[in-house]
Amino acid sequence: MKKLFIPLLLFSALEANEKNGFFIEAGFETGLLEGTQTQEKRHTTTKNTYATYDYLPTDTILKRAANLFTNAEAISKLKFSSLSPVRVLYMYNGQLTIENFLPYNLSNVKLSFKDAQGNVIDLGVIETIPKHSKIVLPGEAFDSLKIDPYTLFLPKIEATSTSISDANTQRVFETLNKIKTDLVVNYRNENKFKDHENHWEAFTPQTAEEFTNLMLNMIAVLDSQSWGDAILNAPFEFTNKGGGGECDTSKENDCVNPGVNGRVNSQNKSYVLNKQDIVNKFRNKADLDVVVLKDSGVVGLGSDITPSNNDDGKHYGQLGVVASALDPKKLFGNDLKTINLADLRTILHEFSHTKGYTHNGNMTYQRVPTGQSENGKPKDSDGLPYNVCSLYGGSNQPAFPSNYPNSIYHNCADVPAGFLGVTAAVWQQLINQNALPIDYANLSAQKNYNLNASLNTQDLANSMLSTIQKTFVTSSVTNHYFSSASQSFRSPILGVNAKIGYQNYFNDFIGLAYYGIVKYNYSKALNQKVQQLSYGGGIDLLLDFITTYSNKNSPIGVQTKRNFSSSFGIFGGLRGLYNSYYVLNKVKGSGNLDVATGLNYRYKHSKYSVGISIPLIQRKASVVSSGSDYTNSFVFNEGASHFKVFFNYGWVF
Repeated sequence: MKKLFIPLLLFSALEANEKNGFFIEAGFETGLLEGTQTQEKRHTTTKNTYATYDYLPTDTILKRAANLFTNAEAISKLKFSSLSPVRVLYMYNGQLTIENFLPYNLSNVKLSFKDAQGNVIDLGVIETIPKHSKIVLPGEAFDSLKIDPYTLFLPKIEATSTSISDANTQRVFETLNKIKTDLVVNYRNENKFKDHENHWEAFTPQTAEEFTNLMLNMIAVLDSQSWGDAILNAPFEFTNKGGGGECDTSKENDCVNPGVNGRVNSQNKSYVLNKQDIVNKFRNKADLDVVVLKDSGVVGLGSDITPSNNDDGKHYGQLGVVASALDPKKLFGNDLKTINLADLRTILHEFSHTKGYTHNGNMTYQRVPTGQSENGKPKDSDGLPYNVCSLYGGSNQPAFPSNYPNSIYHNCADVPAGFLGVTAAVWQQLINQNALPIDYANLSAQKNYNLNASLNTQDLANSMLSTIQKTFVTSSVTNHYFSSASQSFRSPILGVNAKIGYQNYFNDFIGLAYYGIVKYNYSKALNQKVQQLSYGGGIDLLLDFITTYSNKNSPIGVQTKRNFSSSFGIFGGLRGLYNSYYVLNKVKGSGNLDVATGLNYRYKHSKYSVGISIPLIQRKASVVSSGSDYTNSFVFNEGASHFKVFFNYGWVF
């Protein structure tokens, strides 16, 4: 009998419990949503300063405006200065003369000057200064000159853009303000170059305009930060050797131009130029006589004519080029934005001559050796780069200068050579940045005014001129500040949950349940909709205090099987949840570990649960939404005080 009982007992322990099975359940839950909302608002206040000016409208100006460049004689009397392309003169006769050397119609330009005490005196604003125009105005048209005619003190009047100037006028004056080098250009209808005295042609309006535009942009390039840095950081040597004519390549050390690696022979080191001296020389105050060449047999001429005993600090030179060397399409291509160095070289070459540099070196030509011979002599050429890779980047060698701002040196095997190469590369860079005063590509968009006013003194005296008063913003100061407000909230949250899992009983009293869970909850906090989506998994310990079965007996009264009827007990366990908060059109996730406990009642396949889930980790989940002038944030508290109560119905399979 004992031998029969022990196997039956073991079989009973191993037999699956009738309460085991897969289950699904779902139900409602509710709890507390607690946190803080913070709203930050960016406030902007703008304080404008207004001024009232004597204002000359376009119609009034056109009655006293004529073309600046008219005929050869008139052009030869003009002086152009790179520091004042819009030149304003107040004469002893009380007249105000404006000369616009620019190819632009300038809008809403202010005239002002400093008196003897250094005070800024605003004269007025001119609605339009037509391109290439000369305007003569009576000084008494401006109230400031009526009060004190300044007959003993002739002020230097400046023209500047204003806040109501159009975009192009503001751009032009912005680029002009960066020019610090004073280059004065005298338009000559004569040729003072030796043996070329008869090889010239008179200036026309077109050649005068093209010469002026080209010289102004060239000075803007040479005066730019980019050009100065490019010269000072050049990974090669600049050289120059005095003397006239060409050097003889067949004579050893007669030519001092650098080799392909940008370095000269050791015997010619004395001809290497100081780079800072180069920058200084090209930026010296200069007075230049310019002429248009014709039938001279050369495309350009240039020379330094500064007297040896000169003590005024100014550099003097003369420069001449053929008219075709001024043609914008030859210089900058059909798009007027791409440099053709073969043609631009003429003006740069001759301008370098006016600074005293010769053909021997790399200051007027590039002269990069080709490695070939011509008539038994070593050959060099323009248009070729230096290859300096052997001198940079190696052990105990300096770094290649490619990292300074706006560097033109990108490839050690393709370095722009000499003064011409560096200047052309920077010029192209500034064209690409639209950083030069003259943008050749937009000149055709300028309106042509009919400038035929008589500037005869008597005619001007007989014509009436009146100004109007106009007020506009002269400066604007914008201030920004932030305001912040925080509110706490405690709002009920309501939702649903669903679980799917498997419960396994070891006996009628104890078991485990493993499950996955998804929950959705909704709340309204401070008029904002808050949605919470949670998902995760958990494990519960099941303790049933009561389990009942219905017995099914055989006809002879012997029990054959028992059927599960009902059970009642408690459960408790842990669940890991990832909670996503959706508010302010943003989503923020936060993980937590919850403890869950409650009561279970099961009748046959139906299961009823009521319980509570409590977050164990005290933490905060933050959702932030930002705009151009605000920041809105919600911080949701998670912890033991933010539990949820749930009631579920399920089915055990």
